Amino acid sequence: MQILNKKKLNKSLHLLFDHPLIKRILRVKKRINYFLIAGISILSACSTDLEVIGNYKETLVVYGLLDQSQPKQYIKINKAFLGEGNAFAYAQIKDSVQFINSLSVRIKRLSDGSEYNLSPDNTVPKDPGTFYGPDQSNAIYSFASAPGMINTSSDYQLIIKNNETGTEVSSKTSLVTDAIITSPPNNLSPVGFVIPTNNNYNFHVNWTTGKNAKIYQLIIRFNYIDSTSTGNIANSLDWFFPEQTTNDIKGGEQMAVEFRGQEFLHFIGTHIVDDPNVLRRIPGKVDFLLISAGEELHTYMEVNKPSTGIIQEKPVFTNITNGLGIFSARLNKAPLSKPLKPNTTNSSATLDSISGGQYTCTLRFLDNINGAGVWTGCH
Repeated sequence: MQILNKKKLNKSLHLLFDHPLIKRILRVKKRINYFLIAGISILSACSTDLEVIGNYKETLVVYGLLDQSQPKQYIKINKAFLGEGNAFAYAQIKDSVQFINSLSVRIKRLSDGSEYNLSPDNTVPKDPGTFYGPDQSNAIYSFASAPGMINTSSDYQLIIKNNETGTEVSSKTSLVTDAIITSPPNNLSPVGFVIPTNNNYNFHVNWTTGKNAKIYQLIIRFNYIDSTSTGNIANSLDWFFPEQTTNDIKGGEQMAVEFRGQEFLHFIGTHIVDDPNVLRRIPGKVDFLLISAGEELHTYMEVNKPSTGIIQEKPVFTNITNGLGIFSARLNKAPLSKPLKPNTTNSSATLDSISGGQYTCTLRFLDNINGAGVWTGCH
């Protein structure tokens, strides 16, 4: 890996993975791109004595995160560009930001030399914006990873070659191993966020970190059903907790999230709309999800945090040899699903509070599961 201290006048830096950590990167880099393009426009208006545009240098901008829990692996590859005239106009031209049918992309498993070829993929949509987007088939590459094809017993190398120019870039990453959630327990026992005799009850989620993971984020997903006059609609609500950083990447570290049970109810009450078309709502299971990512991604995010001081210029982090960008790993741990049931004290109290508590009593939740029970209303 390396940190480049000279400015890059423009980069095509969009990443299209639906993940909170990656969306955070996208927001940061999008802001940077706007500043860079504005800078180009200003420079082009200056005296012709200043030569901004030198000889063309081919630069590949690469983003990829391997995740063995997913059935498909994606790599995004764009072209850095700079030209005379309006940079915003260049950004909307396909071959300014994409290599048209000229790249070969492969992933190599270093433990045994097995290689997997990635093909152009136009199934990932891109929102309209500054950069060309209708057709991503020359920017997104993917391959289907069957179970065991990507595993933690090996490191993996990314190799990209421009067959027209001979330019080759590469990078290497280790995979993130699975964390172990120790609380709540991984069994069929129901979960309860409320204790009838203690309004200040603190709920804990504890886990033991996996190897090669530097950053974690917990998501608690509340599943429920909206029942309307035309049928039932399955819904879910995700509660994202702040990211946490490990001390090292050796694994075995104890981490935790703690919150008051009433905060869970308040979150539901402030994020689910009181819809008059919903006749009743049926509470369902609660999922605990952990997302982790490697050290390179954490460093990349830290370097690209918005500047708060007087000095706005910052280094550009990359671990792509002969290119720019990031190649690392993440892991979406299989969710720990816990039921809400009325046959235990804490779980029953949670259902009752969802139905008739101060934060959620107008949302028409039943005080039982599977369509049983009643909406108790505010009390």
